[in-house]
Amino acid sequence: MSETCQMIRKWLPVACVAAGVVAVGGVALGLAEKSKHIEVDAAQVPQLTEEQADQLASMVLANKCAACHGSNPTYSTLLNIGSLGLMARHVAGAQRSFTLEPDESVRPALTNVLKIDYTLSARRMPPISYTMAHWGSALTEGDVALLRRVFATDQAQTAITPIEPVAEPTDAVAAAKIQLGHLLFNDPRLSTNNRVACASCHTLTKGGTDNLPKSEGVPGADGKPQLGGVNAPTVFNAEKRIRQFWDGRAADLKEQAGGPPLNPVEMGYEHPEDWAKIAAKLQQDPELVALFGYVYPQGGITGDTITDAIAAYEKTLVTPDSAFDRYLKGDAEALTPQQKAGYEAFRSHGCITCHSGSTMGGASFEYINTFADLREAAAPASYEESAYGLFDFTKKEQHRDLFRVPTLRNVALTKPYFHTGSVQSLEEAVRIMFKTQCDRSVSTETVQAVTAFLEAQTGKLNGKPLNELTAQDVAPQHKPLPTSAGE
Repeated sequence: MSETCQMIRKWLPVACVAAGVVAVGGVALGLAEKSKHIEVDAAQVPQLTEEQADQLASMVLANKCAACHGSNPTYSTLLNIGSLGLMARHVAGAQRSFTLEPDESVRPALTNVLKIDYTLSARRMPPISYTMAHWGSALTEGDVALLRRVFATDQAQTAITPIEPVAEPTDAVAAAKIQLGHLLFNDPRLSTNNRVACASCHTLTKGGTDNLPKSEGVPGADGKPQLGGVNAPTVFNAEKRIRQFWDGRAADLKEQAGGPPLNPVEMGYEHPEDWAKIAAKLQQDPELVALFGYVYPQGGITGDTITDAIAAYEKTLVTPDSAFDRYLKGDAEALTPQQKAGYEAFRSHGCITCHSGSTMGGASFEYINTFADLREAAAPASYEESAYGLFDFTKKEQHRDLFRVPTLRNVALTKPYFHTGSVQSLEEAVRIMFKTQCDRSVSTETVQAVTAFLEAQTGKLNGKPLNELTAQDVAPQHKPLPTSAGE
């Protein structure tokens, strides 16, 4: 098996692209050059050798996909003029959706496979308007069978998996670190006015959010709470995300935990050296001093140890055992008939391409204006935008409006929706997503079914449903330290 084929079996795309060349099964093809296309009957595909299937699939990619999805997309200038810019729009849309030179810092291999699977199932690509101008570019049944075999799209059937319970701490120090992180997560002394904690914006009894359009930080010059630029995402199941924050500016939970305290709008501090001011306040608390000494005997109280402990606690905020989890594990009665219909609609309309994995989202960045602009559809005309997704972090123009996909776990509890925080109704949010991301006008019955399916995503924390949690259930525990690290 070729190296590329081995990559394919691991869900990596078939195209290894460098300088505009696709290498598949040891055969190199120029993306801008059309190779001879061999028509294959779908019934013959199972009989092909692995090398034959890879080679023929590469021809399909080069002849029918690369013109728009390759690293160097091309089109006729005259044809583009004659089509009133249609060709340019085809290429721009293709590049935003999926490329043969994938960037796994934006989308993981599974997302790419799911997009291919949906395209092959719905047969929406190439668009009719494209095939009318490019005769012979439509995918045949043989082409579909080839691509399905090479990309192993059957794995898309298990694209969503149950959330599993978090593992118990391995030793006393690990348990103490989680306890410390829990205390710090709820400690307002991380803010300049000693009133804003992590839990202020990520309240566990409110779905891990604050249910506000924009979170309230420390007071500004006018004495009023300053507002964040985007809606606060849930803290539940956050470790599974590709990166943290809507714009991906933090690589992991530890880096994310260090952001709000040094944000002048959120918790008020601004400079790395301000961690010393926070540490000085925490040093006045005997319980915290003892915990830090036990967990970090060489580290003390620093920005590094504070964020490390908070991240350890946040990793425990996992919510298994939703009705949908039980359904995935074989309990056919866990979902109502309406919820099952919603799940089918969720899959058939391609929602699963972005909302996959155990957290049903969070694993990739996607454009918020695929078919229509989300801001225009979701926010009032008076809305003042200050966030542009991954662009705000990378400053790369191709990343403008590329936002991290939110998880759909516990989504019934995390209103208002979208980064704008401007939609209060889950049903309305579903309707907007069909319009902006699926380009579909669906029936009210379908919208309500998908909404009911999403309501089945509410999980449990420590065995209790999230919508039944009380302040006492999530309050930090004050446990005595073991007399030695081995206890």
